[in-house]
Amino acid sequence: MAAFDEVKECIEKKSSFVVEAGAGSGKTYLLIQTLNHLIELQGDNLNLNNQSIICITYTNVAKNEIIKRIEFNDLVNVYTIHEFLWQSIKQFQKQLKIELCKLNEIRYQKDVDNDKASKYIKNLKDRVNNIETVFYNDSSFRDFENGELHHDDVIELAKMLFENYSLLTSIVAQKYPYIFIDEYQDTSLDTVQTLIDFLLKRNEKNIVLGFYGDSHQKIYDTGVGNLENYYTGENKTLVLIKKEENYRSSKEVVKLLNSFRTNIEQKPQKEIQGSIKFLYWKNHPEKGGKQKVTEFENSLKSHKNDFYDKVVNKLIEQGWVFNAESDKILVLANSRIAERAGFSNLYKLFSQRFGQSVKERLLDRNHILIRLVAGYVDKKNSQERPVGLEHLLIYWNQNNHNEVIRFIKKNGTLLSEFKHYKKKIISETLDNLNNTRGEKTIKEVLKIVFDKEIISSNSFNEYLKRINQDSEGLDQDAKERIEKDKKFYDAFINLPYKEILNFWKHIQNETVFSTKHGTKGDEYRNVLTVIDDTEWKQEYNFNNFFNDSEEKPERKLRTRNLFYVECSRAKENLVVLMLSKIDDATFENIKKWFGKDNVIDLLEFI
Repeated sequence: MAAFDEVKECIEKKSSFVVEAGAGSGKTYLLIQTLNHLIELQGDNLNLNNQSIICITYTNVAKNEIIKRIEFNDLVNVYTIHEFLWQSIKQFQKQLKIELCKLNEIRYQKDVDNDKASKYIKNLKDRVNNIETVFYNDSSFRDFENGELHHDDVIELAKMLFENYSLLTSIVAQKYPYIFIDEYQDTSLDTVQTLIDFLLKRNEKNIVLGFYGDSHQKIYDTGVGNLENYYTGENKTLVLIKKEENYRSSKEVVKLLNSFRTNIEQKPQKEIQGSIKFLYWKNHPEKGGKQKVTEFENSLKSHKNDFYDKVVNKLIEQGWVFNAESDKILVLANSRIAERAGFSNLYKLFSQRFGQSVKERLLDRNHILIRLVAGYVDKKNSQERPVGLEHLLIYWNQNNHNEVIRFIKKNGTLLSEFKHYKKKIISETLDNLNNTRGEKTIKEVLKIVFDKEIISSNSFNEYLKRINQDSEGLDQDAKERIEKDKKFYDAFINLPYKEILNFWKHIQNETVFSTKHGTKGDEYRNVLTVIDDTEWKQEYNFNNFFNDSEEKPERKLRTRNLFYVECSRAKENLVVLMLSKIDDATFENIKKWFGKDNVIDLLEFI
């Protein structure tokens, strides 16, 4: 029976279900089919009873895509998980305040037990009546004393309310008789428990839940991964539906995917000619007895870079076209991408200052210094906010003078009073920047735009004011933070602006690189995926995964899923380049998966 027929049967029988859909199987299309089927089947009834269908997505991008594909039908409410949970609990203000006090107490006590200075206040319950409304929005910061929630708090509070107030679950089930969750594997365990253990199990006759996703594509540690506990055993709650087609990849790629996936055997649906290859370093050097690991690994970097360059050139000779649309290079570490794409000093600076938050601050453009030159993406609707210098120069190069004037009026002060001579200032300044900014430092470029009043920024001025404030009277932590920010700022403005240009090119998806984390859902004609076990050692170990010797279950799962995601992006040809050492057991397994003739010594290939 086709997966869609099984879904329709579950809906008819009021049975909740999980669709396990492999890469390229048309999961999103099936979800859209389900929504349209319900609109046609139950639309009149739902309207009559003032009920809605809920579709929960993981990102705003996915949300907007689904809304478009159901043609903006208002019978379906498409939410991110935070939006749905908040929509469900926000009117229960009395209960919210009770649970907020409990949550505050739990977190406060945890900090005390760990000898940490707590951000939470003791005995919030004594002051809770001063809170007018508990509230949340996408830009909320956490401030329990004033009733302000961070998005992480919404997940936890929703679970507490759904667990402790059965009336709430009845109201939600009555209002939303059909709830579908996309990318279930990336949904948190707390959310899964909220929806299944408290909402579904108390209201099984009144509600259908449908989970769509792929356990092998869970790449975020916060995700539940699989729902096996809910569709196996005596107390199973969900019906398992397998979607085994692969509409994306060549039969060679699909065969490889099936070799290390056990819960689904995919069947290629298109006659695509393709190939798979595994390139390895046959005579990998051994570490000297007294040599330090870091020293040994650093000594191999130039060899690895040389191999990498030669493999890329060889593939180009064979007809590969590395660009944003056609063929892609997948690497694990953002630092490697930064190095290859030409903004390694910028990345290193942010990494040293912000550690694990480097992605949020730099790559997601959440730091004021990056926003000045590259704008940002609005979290609420995933829309590009064109407020950076590079956006202005795009308008200038397009001869779009209306947008140039609009930009400067909105983001600068030069045109607060329009004078004809100012057009000449704009023209000369933008021509100058357009032609020479790649040869200047960031400091020199910013001086020009600020001096000419092309851009002005209150946020930037506040940032400067904060890092240059008198630190007398501040606690030690604040003093150290200011000192770090000063050093960071000085280093940033003295970087070559060329690094900003290369960073800009990368975030506009004009480079041939992606991280393996950033490609889920994407597809490319040909894929070169680069593996090196000397990067992210704590998180991934490909050699241990290949030879089935990994002793850490979480790392094994993480590595398997990442390898599955990266291999399954390829439509035609896949090349895996292994730059770190592999042992004999790995070599034997790789030959089974890829086929003996497709496992090739690097030196022979290049």
